[in-house]
Amino acid sequence: MPGKSTGFYRRFVAGILGSVLSASAFLAPALAEAEQPQASPAGEASANPLLTDCLSAKLGEVALSSCTKAINSRQLIGQDLASALLQRGMAQAGQGKLESAVGDFSAALKQVPDATDVLYARASAYVGLKRHDLALADLGAILAIDPKDIDTLYRRAWSLAALGRDAEAVGDLNAVLMQHAGDIDALMDRGGLLLRLGKFEESIADFTAIVKIDKKAAAAYYNRGRARLLVDKVKESAADFEQALTLRTDNPYAAIRLYLARLRLGKADKNMLNAAIGKFPIEQWPMPIAAMLTGTLSEEDLMASVAMADPAVADRLAAETQYYLGVAAKAKGEKNSARRHFELAAKGDRSIAEAVDAKLELGKL
Repeated sequence: MPGKSTGFYRRFVAGILGSVLSASAFLAPALAEAEQPQASPAGEASANPLLTDCLSAKLGEVALSSCTKAINSRQLIGQDLASALLQRGMAQAGQGKLESAVGDFSAALKQVPDATDVLYARASAYVGLKRHDLALADLGAILAIDPKDIDTLYRRAWSLAALGRDAEAVGDLNAVLMQHAGDIDALMDRGGLLLRLGKFEESIADFTAIVKIDKKAAAAYYNRGRARLLVDKVKESAADFEQALTLRTDNPYAAIRLYLARLRLGKADKNMLNAAIGKFPIEQWPMPIAAMLTGTLSEEDLMASVAMADPAVADRLAAETQYYLGVAAKAKGEKNSARRHFELAAKGDRSIAEAVDAKLELGKL
């Protein structure tokens, strides 16, 4: 039932509403699917058959129909009405109707104002709508009731980061890690945020902690390589990118970054990069960048391909392209060219790893 107890719908809500944050350095929590919850007082089936039908229905049109019937019957009040509204809201969210879901969750909260599960569901819907400001209010209300709720701390860190409040997000992840020191997701996300904040050594420490727990954590090696490159530990950075590529041979970004790190060391290996190119169609991104680095595609043709990209991804592709061109220019000692490329890359969205790295590189030039 909707109420003060935490965790009731948490994993289920996360599975239905999904993850909307897309950043290589800050990831949504990896929540497993849970059993379909039963929303009734004390865990027992409601005596009202309309509510029983609503709560037993699987999400989808059946749930929408049965819960709407129960709600419109005017036979439900209080907790029972809130349970039906919550269930219908989840069904709405499962179909991507987030505005309608918010309406149901809000109506449920009028019946049970301090129901943390409904607050969490509405916050998750707000996140899906990219209304992180409203999500923060609901998540804060939950934490006022249970300051240590891990799911809520994690999701609030997510929204804080999306709003550019990285230091506060780190604070919430610190609270998560105080309870679960070996939480790889929290370490990964905190490491990414610390990198974005320019706290490179602390970031490196988090990624190092991950690989001590899981030696096959390719993403941790990759992101530690990013951080190490930003403090000019180029040899160590190259080793990290090599390990990331060994663990994930299907990651062309690791191949590109490894090539560029080796270029700075005077050990550029076009054979390695060509081998990576051979695993993918040449037109598949980011293969055009790799092709340009090996000399099989001109910079002009590369930029032309970016200009023709789908508008939905054009900004990301442009930021990535300019960043890697900047790294290549820096490796060749072309400081002015590197600065120009990094300035263009830094205009990209802050959720793009290359835009973040470009901005940090500019601070060093």
